[in-house]
Amino acid sequence: MKWLDLVQMRPGMYLGVSAPYFGALFERLEGMIVGYTLAVQAHDVPDAGVDLYSSFHSYLERRFGWNLSEGPIRTIRRESSSDSEAWNAYWTLLADFRKGAGTG
Repeated sequence: MKWLDLVQMRPGMYLGVSAPYFGALFERLEGMIVGYTLAVQAHDVPDAGVDLYSSFHSYLERRFGWNLSEGPIRTIRRESSSDSEAWNAYWTLLADFRKGAGTG
């Protein structure tokens, strides 16, 4: 999950867009996460961050009772009043999850 820290600090550098284009940021972030996860699985590379991120889904379900059938990013966007608010909420919720998971 450390590479997500890099994305958060410099989204324009890693995602190719920046604020105020939050919809595009989310689309590219989601694509990056899915692509990375698929690559790790396809090459049978152990990555504790991928395993940990997969439980972020369950954390949000337990915490908010949300239906996460669309995944964490789309659900947070749906539950927020704007993509700008959702962008901030995503990183805050991910940080809260990581603290609770012992990954500081």
